[in-house]
Amino acid sequence: MALFYSDKAHTPRTATLELAITALDGHGLGVGHARGKTWFVENALPGERVRAHISQEKRRFGHARAVKIAQPSHERIPPKCGFYHRCGGCQLQHMPESLQRKVKQTALFDRLQALQSAPIATHGIAHSKAWQYRRRAHLSLNFERKTNTLAMGFRAKGSNQIVPIDHCEVLTPALNALLAPLQTLFASWQHKARLGHIELTDATNGVALLLRHVGEVGEKDKVRLLTFAQRHHLMLFVSEHENTIAQWCGEAPFYQLANGQKLYFAIRDFIQVNAEMNQVLIDTALEWLELDDKDHLLDLFCGIGNFTLPLAQHCQSAVGIEGVQAMVERATFNATANNCGNIAFYQTDLAQDFTAQPWAKQAFTKVLLDPPRAGAAFVIPHLCRLQPQEIVYVSCHGATLVRDSQQLIDAGFELTRCMAVDMFPQTGHVEAIAHFRQRA
Repeated sequence: MALFYSDKAHTPRTATLELAITALDGHGLGVGHARGKTWFVENALPGERVRAHISQEKRRFGHARAVKIAQPSHERIPPKCGFYHRCGGCQLQHMPESLQRKVKQTALFDRLQALQSAPIATHGIAHSKAWQYRRRAHLSLNFERKTNTLAMGFRAKGSNQIVPIDHCEVLTPALNALLAPLQTLFASWQHKARLGHIELTDATNGVALLLRHVGEVGEKDKVRLLTFAQRHHLMLFVSEHENTIAQWCGEAPFYQLANGQKLYFAIRDFIQVNAEMNQVLIDTALEWLELDDKDHLLDLFCGIGNFTLPLAQHCQSAVGIEGVQAMVERATFNATANNCGNIAFYQTDLAQDFTAQPWAKQAFTKVLLDPPRAGAAFVIPHLCRLQPQEIVYVSCHGATLVRDSQQLIDAGFELTRCMAVDMFPQTGHVEAIAHFRQRA
């Protein structure tokens, strides 16, 4: 049986090749060999023979997307989402969740264990529901003047084109319920060409909506938007000018942790998109650090206090460091609102040597490190000078975790344990948490 898929990528239809897929890489891409190079192929599984459209070709490797499956794998499953083969949001719906998780954890563990001879205690991959987990969404809006039509949806695979959607299988039910009403709202918008994009966040106290708009919203559109927000009980934020966001109605959004703490956030602040897996990360950090009333904790890249607040309940004191002053202020507010009197937050450029900062003069016993995707290579040399006993590293990018783990090992730490966390089911991304201890 041959399976065909529509393909609207910019690569010419003649740029194709036939491939036998022999393996999967750490992101769930099929691996094949042809023309003397390795090919990484979307929508392909081991054991399959595929025809693939080439999207990128280098001297030693290339990327492609399978558009005809001449010999399907027995593990291939039908995608749950009807937009899957066009939308760029998900990459792995053609494989079972069990295979997705196996690929993610194996790739991560193999690369980390290769860094040292001492065995690493691996804890499998933490996971929960594979659908309806994502509490945040960024939806593009595009008005086509020639046809007088407005599209709302996600970017297409390998393209800036928008795939209009009225339902998304990975969004939480509260966000999904808004998609069709939002399409109706913007279909009647008076100045459609001024619409930019919308961001939705499913907070504990309701849904927050941010609308990016080019210039001021017209009076009629403003009335429609406010009426819509009130009808759907939204916390409404509008950006009419670059770098300016105003709240038009509703309270401040927050999310609540398992210990009852409420973390308030600004609409553009980073928060983990998967609430259940975020709690798993917090619980794991608590378990691995084994904090007690003699410990002094340092939380680098602390954001609004996602780890600092719950961990501070179990140690003598905690210090959170963040580069963005506004987030430091919100973290400080969260500590006060949750009666956390043993926490102090500071704004510091972590790309610079911070060891001379007054807060760095404290003797920190343990560290929580949660850097952005680029990792923490620029932080580690300065961090090691503080001589913490243990470090828990939370990572959203396996390659930078491997790179930074090598740096910590070279600096005298041992990687003792690691766990993959399926923060983003149906995609090739994986979160991870790793524990390091100073070698005796």
